[in-house]
Amino acid sequence: MKTVFIWPGCLAAALSACVDFDAQSGSGADDAALESSCIAGCGKGEHSLSGEVMLFVNGRFTAAEGLFQTNVPLDDDGSYIGSKIYLYDHDASCDGGGTDCRLVELGSLRLDERLGTTSLGDGSLRKFGLRELAWSPTQGLWSITYDVANDEWGIAELHVPGWREYGQEVAIDRYTIKPGDPQSPGTDPCYWQEAVSGLGFLGDRLLLGVRGMGGVGIPNNGMVYEVAYDVLRDQGWCEYENDTSHDPHYYACDVLCSPWSDFGPALGVSGDLEVSAAGDVELAMVRAENDAIMPLDRQAVFRIDAPSGDQPSVAQPTGLHADGVMPGFDIEGLARIDGVLYGIDVWGKVWLLDESGDAITVHEDLAVHFEDPEQSLRVRGATKVVVDASDG
Repeated sequence: MKTVFIWPGCLAAALSACVDFDAQSGSGADDAALESSCIAGCGKGEHSLSGEVMLFVNGRFTAAEGLFQTNVPLDDDGSYIGSKIYLYDHDASCDGGGTDCRLVELGSLRLDERLGTTSLGDGSLRKFGLRELAWSPTQGLWSITYDVANDEWGIAELHVPGWREYGQEVAIDRYTIKPGDPQSPGTDPCYWQEAVSGLGFLGDRLLLGVRGMGGVGIPNNGMVYEVAYDVLRDQGWCEYENDTSHDPHYYACDVLCSPWSDFGPALGVSGDLEVSAAGDVELAMVRAENDAIMPLDRQAVFRIDAPSGDQPSVAQPTGLHADGVMPGFDIEGLARIDGVLYGIDVWGKVWLLDESGDAITVHEDLAVHFEDPEQSLRVRGATKVVVDASDG
């Protein structure tokens, strides 16, 4: 349930000064160099990536002065620049060789009055971040969010001004999952989950995965849920009667999650969701919480069929798996690019998932493109997007 937090307007204890996003963007850099490689401090402009590419989010907060534990203040009104979002083209050819041109900083999350005046005033946007991404050509770009200060999950729609641009500010509409008593049938089943991981579209259906860790008063079954994003678009926000902050711009108006598939206890989505090659079912990157079920250093791809009537389906292994992937080092994001399934782990390694040969191998390591990646890089989700070369 939302709690009011008050932080100093400029976080003087952690940051030396409030940061002007436009001023820090490095607009004096060489434009030609930026067009081929834009990873950090790149200003604004047009990049050259197009077609089907991977979009991923860095879940590490963006302020180095705050040891990458805080977002960057935009002003003293409680607004921030948050999580950075990147485009990655796995086979782009770069002038002079190398791979720098494959990675572009599409933009950063802008956390401002769009999230409501209460959130601006209570300091909760300081550590607000994105956890997963999912894109549809008809429904747009969506994400899972996590409000650290209030310990609550949300569903959000993201608004990218231009897919051919880099260094831009990405707007967000956030809807926190409606709370309630864990045993009440009217409580959203996603609210009390300990670990929400995985977001993907199956056609126009938005699916969300949770790890088999349960939560307060709920079973530890891993699950996939369908998200009723039409509730968000049609109803917007509602004030929750027991919310002491009385925030009118925070909670979704109704239950968002309905069961789609069940993994059973101590097994669930530890990475991401992505559509199958045939486009008829969803796939999930899965991990066990008990080594009697599956080795703890294994991530495996499961098939997620549609529910039968009111009963969720039972998730089934495909046989495709990676061993030696320790918990905490998960392959967090999946994206099907030109028919081929790719993953990206928390440290920025891109993996190729060979569905015909039942093999998962490292394709490329992107950590080399980030300054101090052990501190500043934690990939928390990926999706495929299509960038039209004729745009702009």
